[in-house]
Amino acid sequence: MTQSISYNSNGPRPTAHIRATGEVRSTMRIIGMVNGIVATVLLGTSVILFFISFFLGGYPGAVLGLRLASAGVAFGGIVELIVSTVFRNIAHREKVKLEQLKAIGVSYPAEITRIINRYAVRTGRGQSVYAECTYTNSEGKSCLVKSNSFIYQAGFIPRMFVDLPHNSNYAAQVYVNPHDPRDYAVDVYTSTGSTQADHDYR
Repeated sequence: MTQSISYNSNGPRPTAHIRATGEVRSTMRIIGMVNGIVATVLLGTSVILFFISFFLGGYPGAVLGLRLASAGVAFGGIVELIVSTVFRNIAHREKVKLEQLKAIGVSYPAEITRIINRYAVRTGRGQSVYAECTYTNSEGKSCLVKSNSFIYQAGFIPRMFVDLPHNSNYAAQVYVNPHDPRDYAVDVYTSTGSTQADHDYR
């Protein structure tokens, strides 16, 4: 997908040619996957402990201890599985909404103005953030929207929010319900881009 985004406020502005290269990773999906892995490990461990208890028939205390431990670990696994299911469902709903608005909504190129840091989730050099974006609607009005949470891979953001660098490899597209501008979805994706302009008044 190739997009051209023109900025016309306050005189000539550069035209950015952006080529999408991939989807960002949904924070909700990552949380769901991690909790799913933990649930699998815990449930598997509980099964192993339970079967080991059958080989300790001559030690009733040990059998009881292992079976209680197995039940406790299994309970933890069930809790993690429930949490995983909740987050996976949230991620699925976000994806379905985006796909629906892509099909029926009005598409606008968006400018990412700020990346908001969410400290709760980190994966290696990535962390959970969401993007604040602006777009110009069909009436020429500037609108501010925000994306769902995703994993920002440009390294750790030490502050609560930062302005997105001009050379950032992230871009966005907004899809808006034509009957309700508050019903929208922001598609953030990694991109490669270059800026071409006769005059740069930034």
